[in-house]
Amino acid sequence: MIYTLKNEMERMWNQFDHKAFISNDPIQIVHRLRNLSGRTTADIEVCAIWTAMVSWGQYSHIIYCAEKLMDVCGWEPGKYIKFGDFYDIPDECNIYRTLTGKIFKEVCHQLRYFYSKHDSIQEYLKKHPISLDDLLLTLCNWCEPARLGSPYRNSACKRINMLLRWMVRKDEIDLGVWQTDLIKPKKLYAIMDTHVAQQAQRMGLISYPKESWKAVMELTHVYRQWDAEDPLKYDFILMTKKLEIK
Repeated sequence: MIYTLKNEMERMWNQFDHKAFISNDPIQIVHRLRNLSGRTTADIEVCAIWTAMVSWGQYSHIIYCAEKLMDVCGWEPGKYIKFGDFYDIPDECNIYRTLTGKIFKEVCHQLRYFYSKHDSIQEYLKKHPISLDDLLLTLCNWCEPARLGSPYRNSACKRINMLLRWMVRKDEIDLGVWQTDLIKPKKLYAIMDTHVAQQAQRMGLISYPKESWKAVMELTHVYRQWDAEDPLKYDFILMTKKLEIK
């Protein structure tokens, strides 16, 4: 059955509508910023991090919130971080769901510290032997106030893994900004939410139908067996399709 399922997912991937996916996914905000004249790598990185931070709930709400964040910083989030303009946000400001101004500023403070020393994460990764696991844990630490999870707490880290997919894979959808000799698409981890976990368990791909790092590792192992170089292409299918077991 697993082999048949793999073939079916390969068929779906070969027919996957990349443009339609972007038009309905939060990554469209990062694409819009990247396509603006004069935007820096830091702009792209901060936009992606902010968008990932608010990526839970209905996609229309996520996209609206990410767009408003870009409007606030004039679609130049790198400068907004560098000059510390975010400190003017009131602590009690409700940015999105449980993300308050206070929490948002704590994450931005972490980013400002990094960008005060480096032009971009991309530049840093090119100069230092950083693995994908190192980068994942760094992002978890930076975003700790926003509760994006950590493998050490057996969290699925959905938004962190999604951010890494955006910035490491490179095709029509994903940007490949952080890809290096050590950080490759084959090292990425499955992006798991409730829908993916339940569907993967129903299909026998994982043993427990609940988001956790253990389940992420199980599903990632299956993906890597199916395609060692680009395992996360199957995530697009599990996220967007309802597969039936025949």
